[in-house]
Amino acid sequence: MGDVKIIEVGPRDGLQNLKAYIPADQKIRLIKKLAACGIKEMEIGSFVARRAIPQFKDIPDVARSVQSIGGVVFSALVPNERGAAAACDSGIKKLIFFFSVSREHNYANVGQSPQDSLKDLRRICGIYLSDPSISLRVDLATAFGCPFSGSVATAAVLQMVEKIAACGIRDITLCDTVGLGNPRLAGETFSVCRRHFPAITFGAHFHNTRGLALANALCAYEIGIRSFDAAAGGVGGCPYAPGSSGNVATEDMVFMFEEMGIQTGVDLKKLLSVCSFLHKTLPQAKLASSLYLAGLPGGPRKRVAPT
Repeated sequence: MGDVKIIEVGPRDGLQNLKAYIPADQKIRLIKKLAACGIKEMEIGSFVARRAIPQFKDIPDVARSVQSIGGVVFSALVPNERGAAAACDSGIKKLIFFFSVSREHNYANVGQSPQDSLKDLRRICGIYLSDPSISLRVDLATAFGCPFSGSVATAAVLQMVEKIAACGIRDITLCDTVGLGNPRLAGETFSVCRRHFPAITFGAHFHNTRGLALANALCAYEIGIRSFDAAAGGVGGCPYAPGSSGNVATEDMVFMFEEMGIQTGVDLKKLLSVCSFLHKTLPQAKLASSLYLAGLPGGPRKRVAPT
């Protein structure tokens, strides 16, 4: 059926909504534990202004500290040229530029229009696209709906993908920022995008706000998507999107695919131990993981529900 790549976004998306600051050493411990599960790619934070997301005021130190971990591609979100430069200076080799299809959400998230974000993307591409040591990915937020303006037309997504592709980008992830997507919409959107842009590698980033993330992921897989973002424990959410809640849980997604005979390369037992670590050390992070609560088949069920 074809293997899938699971990209762990917990250290970034999972922590950005927390009001309490998580010390750098705990973030590094989390990253090391996730790497030990067999995760091969991981988002570890955002290079944004401290006032925007104070949680990542230590991201340069965290980024430098994890460079000794072998076998893992570490990436970080960057909203502009300044963030990209800071990420590269900290040893990050994969830059993830992000902006929204929705004008309203992009203003709430990064304080400018999608058109202005595209200008930033062109500048970043002009600097880094020719550097063989740096890879670039674009995350297109609100691709399946916006918390402010509601439905987002597939035609609008296509227009943005076309503009991103014109910059030379060949790696684009469509993001269901607040869990408004459904399997039919996910399938139709990815099908249309792949048909119109066969040279682009598309990935999926689903939030489980309304309980449809795994169904959406399966539908995306069936039409050819092989790269999926997920967060251990199902933690996370966008701080600038009302009603946003956690990502699809990494362990739930891994379990689904592995049970279907689709290899992920991730050790579920070790991943569940990471959930226990999150539950004990980050009580303010609300875990939303079905597998963590139920346990592996034949294994003990968790007695204490995550907070």
